[in-house]
Amino acid sequence: MKLAWPSHRLHRWSRRLISFLSFALAACFLSISLAVPVGAVAPSPTTEIGPAWTSSLPEETLLAQVNNTQRNVLVFNTPTYAVRVFIPAGSTVARMNVFRRTAPTELELNAQPASFRGAITSDGFLTYESFGSRFGRNVIFRASHNRGSRQARLEILDEANEQVIFTEFASGIDAPQMPEAPITGALERNTLLGFETANYAVRVFRDPADNLRKMNIYFKQTSTTLVNGQVATPETSGNIPGYECWISYFGGTQFNGVSARYHARVNAGGQAVLEIIGTNGALLLSEARINTIPLTVNVPIEDRPACFVGGGIPGAALAPFVAAVFGEQRELDAINALLDRDVATPRRLTTCTVSPRFENARQGQFINAAECTDRSQAEAMVSYLRSAGFNSRLVYRNFRYR
Repeated sequence: MKLAWPSHRLHRWSRRLISFLSFALAACFLSISLAVPVGAVAPSPTTEIGPAWTSSLPEETLLAQVNNTQRNVLVFNTPTYAVRVFIPAGSTVARMNVFRRTAPTELELNAQPASFRGAITSDGFLTYESFGSRFGRNVIFRASHNRGSRQARLEILDEANEQVIFTEFASGIDAPQMPEAPITGALERNTLLGFETANYAVRVFRDPADNLRKMNIYFKQTSTTLVNGQVATPETSGNIPGYECWISYFGGTQFNGVSARYHARVNAGGQAVLEIIGTNGALLLSEARINTIPLTVNVPIEDRPACFVGGGIPGAALAPFVAAVFGEQRELDAINALLDRDVATPRRLTTCTVSPRFENARQGQFINAAECTDRSQAEAMVSYLRSAGFNSRLVYRNFRYR
């Protein structure tokens, strides 16, 4: 049956109402279709490793943007910058953020790999470096910390010539994973033995709080403190195979999940070594000291084996007269180059051990160019070095100064 449609016409106002309602419905559907495009999916999580510090946030919030699964190594503020060195979750590589807080604000370095450089200067600061760009040129960002003086600083260097173009010191320092520099003046008063190997920073010290000897072992590759203030025990027998008459301390309980002890050893000639030995006697690791980082030795008499003081080692190793040179790595390299060219002079110094290296005293760091049992030969070495342009003088060694 055919439907009968109404034949009467709508009133003029009714038509206007229907037109208005139709337009409103169309506009509604159009806005919905634009807001939810076809095939829309949830956004993928960001792959950025470091937190995105933005200039709209206050300083306190910038430093607080830390993923709980990341591990802070060094965090501080300078008047111009907020700096953070951290290790991301599941990684062993440290990274660095550098945010300029003053106008024009900018994240100048965003989660770039940071390398631990250790004590690249002689002022007690330990340093992380990262490469980036600033105002259109390649630069090196240095974040440094001195645990002894409780200071931190940011340096920015021109990568082309390594000239410092910016330096600021810091406040609000948080350095939970930064090690202690063996040569820091504030630490030397309590440091008994301090040195670095290629991968480790080693320190045995007397804790003024309880007067106990304690040990710190810091693994530079992962910025991890493996032994943190655990009791250190001196080994005074002097008959350790391979290390007869060496000074030795041991401490710590574990290495890579294995029960083990850490042994820090030094002899009178300035050689030092870190050994890690399992409880079953197996040698798990052995690393010798690197000479680019000064050695600190202030070992009390009661911690030395009897043969260390009395004749179980060659007399030259305890020679009382030192031909000292005041300088840095450049001077040490120059002395070695001089002695490589002139081998005759050292051979005439029959009572001297000529093995240039850094050495520390309470008065500061110097280069031990030669140590002699005869004063006149030590003075001859001093004159020889002065004639070659070095700032040299004779030092009398009371071994306890070291």
